[in-house]
Amino acid sequence: MTYAIKWASALTALALLAAPAAQAAPSAMLSTAEKLTLKGKKGESLFRPGYVLGEYTGASGGVASSTRAAGVYAKDKLKADFTVMRPGWSAPVTVTCSGGQSRLGLGWITFKRDTLDYICEFGGTAPAGATFALAMTKGGFLQEMAQPQRAGELQYGGVTLRAQTKFLGGLPMGGGGATSYVFSKGEQEIGGLQLNAFPPAFYLPPQGSADRDAAAILSLILFYFRDPGRQDH
Repeated sequence: MTYAIKWASALTALALLAAPAAQAAPSAMLSTAEKLTLKGKKGESLFRPGYVLGEYTGASGGVASSTRAAGVYAKDKLKADFTVMRPGWSAPVTVTCSGGQSRLGLGWITFKRDTLDYICEFGGTAPAGATFALAMTKGGFLQEMAQPQRAGELQYGGVTLRAQTKFLGGLPMGGGGATSYVFSKGEQEIGGLQLNAFPPAFYLPPQGSADRDAAAILSLILFYFRDPGRQDH
């Protein structure tokens, strides 16, 4: 009985915590971005399935689960890699990500961060100097169930995009991981990723936008990222 009362109290508190997010004004980006879903296709091998996202195609693999110790996830336990190709490119862009030390300052992030970031290295036809880092924090039980804080930055071919957790709709519970991200360039929101939708929704700037390639790669990084807060990863 005592357990039932505590659980009911937790659910009530969670509903109150989630209410402000659910009542927040919708992102203006939702009315200007193109909404896409990721579709599967034949990949390079059984262990590297393919995908299609609008005009972008590629294959993914090397995903591993994460572990935590003293609030820091092990560098060799959190990995993902994928390729990205679209018409007009001579060869794919390669992206390899894992836990590690970021080259980006990310001084604009205000929340208390884990010691290590989730970082990505780029190859293939990626522009020189491309870099990405995602910072994470771990809050209390109710905060983690609703929407933990994550914030990152992608520098890609002269375009700098920031990604921050922000509620975009659906259930305000991510099972310990992020439910959705919004991408911004300067003060303008230009794209996003909703992970708690079925299927997940990718929001990219319209075709022809100078930010579309960077936003597509950013959304794929966050989609393939195995959030250490999620219990099923």
